[in-house]
Amino acid sequence: VTFDESSLDKCLVGLSRHWLTDRLKSFLDEQGISYAVAKKKKGMTVGFVTFETVEQLRNAVEVLKENRSGGKQIKIADANRRSHQKLHAEGPVSNNGAATENSSDAAAPADGASGPEAAGASKRTVRDAVTPLAHMAYSDQLEHKKSSVAQLLKKLTRNAKKACPADVTLPDWISNAKQIGGLSCKLEGILESPVIDGYRNKCEFSVGHSLAGKKTVGFMLGNFREGVTAVEEPVDCPNVSAMSCKYAMIFQDFLQLSCLPAWNRVDNSGFWRQFTVREGRSPAQAVVAQDTQTQISEVMIIIQVCSTGVDEVLMKDEFAKLSKTLVQGAATCSPPLPLTTIVVQDHVGISNVAPADCPLIPLLAPEVDQSEEGAVDKTRIHDHISNLRFSLSPTAFFQVCLNCKPLCQLSFVVNFGIDSQVHRLILLLQKDCTPLLVIGPISIRTHYFLTYAVGLEQLA
Repeated sequence: VTFDESSLDKCLVGLSRHWLTDRLKSFLDEQGISYAVAKKKKGMTVGFVTFETVEQLRNAVEVLKENRSGGKQIKIADANRRSHQKLHAEGPVSNNGAATENSSDAAAPADGASGPEAAGASKRTVRDAVTPLAHMAYSDQLEHKKSSVAQLLKKLTRNAKKACPADVTLPDWISNAKQIGGLSCKLEGILESPVIDGYRNKCEFSVGHSLAGKKTVGFMLGNFREGVTAVEEPVDCPNVSAMSCKYAMIFQDFLQLSCLPAWNRVDNSGFWRQFTVREGRSPAQAVVAQDTQTQISEVMIIIQVCSTGVDEVLMKDEFAKLSKTLVQGAATCSPPLPLTTIVVQDHVGISNVAPADCPLIPLLAPEVDQSEEGAVDKTRIHDHISNLRFSLSPTAFFQVCLNCKPLCQLSFVVNFGIDSQVHRLILLLQKDCTPLLVIGPISIRTHYFLTYAVGLEQLA
């Protein structure tokens, strides 16, 4: 711990996840520890404390060495301010009447972490955080995935067996599991994907500050519950398309000039929260190629904001500038990027997951043929799987990986050729959210001649 008048912002490491700021203050008061500011958010194991003098800091270190809380020792670690907070410790008040990001959470470390967590986050790349298996050869990834899915199926069998009452006969699939190594069903294997780069058709980018304090559009370096809030650019992430990255960088450049603050997860303040890029493929592309950008014919941009306390005139002016920036940025790229619609989602909750009735503000709407039946909502794009056309609204959870689309197309082709009297069971296994979305279209289109369409999801 550094004892210096210029380094009085500290972190308390080892706190209960259930504590809030009031509980932290009560604990400090009970221990006779004097301080200037104390902050603690539920779910985090760290709290932030600013002391007024070096003497207060020394006293706190000595007291915490001798006294434990719940049998655990609470330690004090250095908390480095973000670079922009060092320059503007007494930041100005923004037009929304609240302190800007320059003055918010002065006690927070650069990445929202402390001690070992801060050190770990500084060494971790965004590629490690988003695609942790990307360092492995693709063949090894498939084996790893097969092994993890097999463990999931074994766990499913064990848990189902435990849940069955003693006086109830076990289902056949549980009784037969012993014959196939304890699996709840036979695992045929993992299909190799024809596309291993840029396969997401929907990318949700976080808005926040990087380790250096820069307003950044990208992905978080870790979990917020671990005290990590740093956001880094989506560089070298194989799941993100080149087009989504370009749009993210256009928006990031805009943020540097915006007078409204980026979202701060520590105290849940700010304006710009999230940036989402949704891509719609052309129906003419029956086969998925590695050059996915040439297949994208429609793009929807969704910007999530929190308008609480922001002047409406200022907000509309920022939206107009943003819309112009995105349109011009798309047009000046080589080749030009498609841009169909821009929508703003105004959300005031803590989590970025907004309710279905969250207000939507269209900034750019596509030209719609009024003669087309049902052409009412202009804030939509369209995506295709085989010869099927899906109409996607801004809130539709239609996140299909391109590497799963050939599987969808194969399922459609095979199952549409099955006689209507034949009953089949489709079982798809995937580790992330994709299976439910792949299963959805399949089950909708084939429910006439299928007994079941089943999707299993493995949650971390």
